[in-house]
Amino acid sequence: MDDIKMIIKKILAFSLAALMVFVLFGCSTYEPFDGQLPDDYIPQPAGKIKLQYSMTVDEASKRSMNDWIAAFTQKYKDVNVTVEFNVPTDAIRAGVASKTVGDVFFLDETQVYDYAVVQQALMPLDYYVEAYQIDLESIFSAILEMGVCEGRLYMAMRDYNHMCLNYNKDLIKAANLEDPVDLESKDEWTWETFKSYCAQLTTDEDNTDSKVVGASMPLGYAPVSVMFVEGWGGKYYDTALKKVYFKSDKKVIEGISEMCNIVSENLLRYEPTNGGRSVQTGSKSRRDFSSYQPAFQSMVFISLASIGRDYERKGIDWDVVSMPATPVHKVGTGATGFVVFNGTRNSDAAAALVLSLYTPEGQRAYNGQEGGSVPNVKSLADDSFWRVPFTDRRDDPDNGKNYYAFISYPEADTYGRIECVLPPDIAKIVTEFLQNVVPDVVNGRFTIDDALEKVENECNEKWNTLYDG
Repeated sequence: MDDIKMIIKKILAFSLAALMVFVLFGCSTYEPFDGQLPDDYIPQPAGKIKLQYSMTVDEASKRSMNDWIAAFTQKYKDVNVTVEFNVPTDAIRAGVASKTVGDVFFLDETQVYDYAVVQQALMPLDYYVEAYQIDLESIFSAILEMGVCEGRLYMAMRDYNHMCLNYNKDLIKAANLEDPVDLESKDEWTWETFKSYCAQLTTDEDNTDSKVVGASMPLGYAPVSVMFVEGWGGKYYDTALKKVYFKSDKKVIEGISEMCNIVSENLLRYEPTNGGRSVQTGSKSRRDFSSYQPAFQSMVFISLASIGRDYERKGIDWDVVSMPATPVHKVGTGATGFVVFNGTRNSDAAAALVLSLYTPEGQRAYNGQEGGSVPNVKSLADDSFWRVPFTDRRDDPDNGKNYYAFISYPEADTYGRIECVLPPDIAKIVTEFLQNVVPDVVNGRFTIDDALEKVENECNEKWNTLYDG
């Protein structure tokens, strides 16, 4: 009996030792892969891959993901995809460092450079594009470019997202103003028209029966503020010269002045961003619009369902319109998507899954129900499958919604996030500046000239330090 016990103990000890070796060294089988394939290579997607999704999901967005995976595995029957939802971003970062992250994982556009270039954790997808016959020219160009770093494609975006406005149609009708969507169809929905509407819709302080403010926007949120920074013809950065231009570019000054003026003129309720300062209200010159209902509010497609249902619960007629055209038309645009870990054991299947987002069938699956978004394939823009959950204005002119706003003016799209175009240390300074420039100027902390000079000097000194220090 003692001999049997000793044998069992030895087996258990050996098993434990083997397990420890696997835990400690098992991930060493991950080898960095630059995605380069032989000219005659024919990928054979098969086997298991794991996808990690770091955004919090509700049932609608989970259904969107699952429909995409189901469509993919229907085409590639030999691939098995395991999905982990609600994986914290810190866990993704730790998994990359320990080489235990999933074969495929989720990122937003601001993280591509860090993971691809700084950490060298992403597999380039270029060589698989041709192998899987992906037509990159069919993708909205602004969205495609957000997944490119130093000339190589690292990320496939799941949708096409740019800023729009939702608006209270009842207030527009009551003021006898022409519907903004009708103005847009005539190319008359401009910044000056928008300001005029805000002035006519904002009620006097002594009007206690109806409290309305023309608009409500988080002007310090980069996808909104970039419309002003670039929308008057300004160019606020030059990566070749490693400089930013705020005080030095008169067109940038003009745009940021417009952003400050619409608040100081009491035409818009300023919504502070996370970490940003607030506009002081309640004084004679700056009204407190906190209890006022806005006629216009900024939005993106993913909030359409909740915003629309809130309007309808209140019995309000509503619709969506494009952001007003600035003198040089710019619309803040962004996207999120998926990447392949450069240590994946199954690059064929992982690349096939990610790149399926750049196919019509992948977009139909991902964005064909509530929880999805706007397709990034240009040929699908006018299709009906993504126009949910409300009736399309094309089919019901009286009660339908203007889904056109979400695919309008792609030629005006510009990077909505500063991190997409500037080095992280510089982007941080500019982002903080945009979060606070309106309250700082309107509250009298700085003049516009002083604020712009300060951020320009700080950025350029930092940039010089990074490259010359």
